[in-house]
Amino acid sequence: MTDDRTHTGRSLDLSIDIDGTLEEVWHALTTGEGIARWFGPYAAVTPGEGGSVSVGWDPNEMWDTPITVWEPLRRMQTASEMPSKDGRMVRLAVDYYLEALAGGRVRVRLVHSGFDDSGSWDGYIDGLDAGWTYFLFNLKHALERHRGIDRQQLSARFRTIARDGEEHPVFGAKGLRVQPAVAGLRPGDACRLSLGTADVDATVAVRHASRAIAFIVPEWNDALLFVEREGMKETHGMGIWLSLYGVAEATAAPLRQGLAYVASALSVPKE
Repeated sequence: MTDDRTHTGRSLDLSIDIDGTLEEVWHALTTGEGIARWFGPYAAVTPGEGGSVSVGWDPNEMWDTPITVWEPLRRMQTASEMPSKDGRMVRLAVDYYLEALAGGRVRVRLVHSGFDDSGSWDGYIDGLDAGWTYFLFNLKHALERHRGIDRQQLSARFRTIARDGEEHPVFGAKGLRVQPAVAGLRPGDACRLSLGTADVDATVAVRHASRAIAFIVPEWNDALLFVEREGMKETHGMGIWLSLYGVAEATAAPLRQGLAYVASALSVPKE
């Protein structure tokens, strides 16, 4: 991941370089089949300006956004409106720019823009930073390591409690049980993690200190395990997302059970 990340002008600007062709990367960004391998597992695209991108983590809860710019192999933009905290509607846009580089590589630049200057957006932008950083890495990983292979995504999403100054319980005895402690881990670090009955070696792929961490797990055919804190209050949402590629059900089943156990052990009722 390159380091050209800014919040200048109330936008988020991220870039990543991928081994592949413009055609392969464009397909991954602009087709339902391609998007489902790195972003929401349920996706459909009506291509072209005036079309739409529909993405969801539940087939019954899809999020549609109109396509406002469509320049094949160069740029796609989607845009939508959402209310700010003062009640005004703001137009937020996500631009994907593609640039061919030497050596058979493509640079993907993502710009999420439209935020006003008020501090009310700070937490939202910070959450987007964590999420988009991971999803761009997942895009790269899917194309470079699992090109052409459909993804099976297992997940657990729940509300939980974590107190300041203490290790988050999702990494404790009832959670993923990561060693050494997550607080000291950085991208590239080796670690050991447990999920259910599985105890495996892993490498940190992405780290956002306050909100998220992702691991590559070689024993699960280079799967990606993404752990995301959804909000910074003591009681908050938690998401654990496991992206499996080319893995048999005999491997997936106990991991699914392990995620279900974590959610059951750590979840608290909605307020």
